[in-house]
Formats: sequence, structure tokens, C-alpha cells
Amino acid sequence: MGVARAAGWHGLPPTTHRFMAPLQLAAPTEGITESVSPAPALWVDLEYPDGSRQTVRAFAMAWTVSAVRAQWVEFSIAREAWVRPDQCTRREIPGRPGPGR
Repeated sequence: MGVARAAGWHGLPPTTHRFMAPLQLAAPTEGITESVSPAPALWVDLEYPDGSRQTVRAFAMAWTVSAVRAQWVEFSIAREAWVRPDQCTRREIPGRPGPGR
């Protein structure tokens, strides 16, 4: 008789010691529109304190006229940051209806 394996993570989890938080805006306090499911898919150009940049696949979780709360996964952990709208570009997920459909 075989041994049943538990579902889930096998082995060591990924290390997060190299994670550096991106630059972000202060969280707005008014005029916030919360996303509804499915959240709009984005490409977000993150900027870091050391001057580096990284483009990540993200989702718009909330927004105002001057800020977007983007959520992405890095080192297997969901991350969030308020960023400028000009750092965001809409992206399409194959098989998922896009904007206005």
C-alpha cells in the first residue's frame, strides 16, 4: 500500500532575503475606487530606491485619479504598492474578457 502525499508545498520555501520594497506613493484617503472581480490586469513598472526598475505582472486592486494600488507576486508572496498611473499599462490575459467586453 502506497503512502499518500499531502498537497501543498514540497521542499524549502523560496527565500525572501533579496526582496527590496519598491518606491511607492502615500496611500490616498479619499476618492478610492475598489476593484471588483476580476481585477484589471496590468504591467507595472516598479521603481526602487537604488535606481533600478522592474516590470511585473500585476492587478489593479484600487485606484484614484492620481494613484493605483497594484498587487503582484514576488518570492511567492503577494505584494502591494500605491504607484503612479503612468507606471501602469493594461495587459490582457488570454481567454479572459478584456476592457469593455
